[in-house]
Amino acid sequence: MGRGPGRVERAIEAAFTASPDATFSVAELGPIAYPGLTQVERRHRVAILRAADKIAPRLWWAKLTSALPGGQIIYCNTLNVRSYAIGRLRADPLINTMTIAQIKALIEEPAPDDPWRGRSKWHLVRPGGVWWQHVEIARARKAGNTAEAERLHADLLADVARRSASLRGKL
Repeated sequence: MGRGPGRVERAIEAAFTASPDATFSVAELGPIAYPGLTQVERRHRVAILRAADKIAPRLWWAKLTSALPGGQIIYCNTLNVRSYAIGRLRADPLINTMTIAQIKALIEEPAPDDPWRGRSKWHLVRPGGVWWQHVEIARARKAGNTAEAERLHADLLADVARRSASLRGKL
């Protein structure tokens, strides 16, 4: 019989709870779980992953893995659209080389005269966007409102089908 959460679990849970709109990589959780640690070694990563994998589902956080070989593991809050979007982008193999500040800029509403407007991911996080819908589904499930979660999921699938149909004629 266990004695409850260990020091590493408690530290990670405190970090997740204190920063609901943040994302964390395993390397970023190292100094949180082991104060004073200068280099995260394999034994630290294993302990961090075990602890975070226990905590994440309970707090509705997701574990995302980059598709690149040796890709980093990112934890994000599925109940917070900002955390979810940043986590998804940090795990994206085409974007994960950007800094966190650059990724955060991608999810902000672009100015009309912004030359990089086409790279913006604002359409995904704004109310009604796909990632916004994912977060709303998670919130409904957490609240125990299965009917609302299923309705939102059906709306999302219908939206995807509609967009796919509109693209078929253009390809």
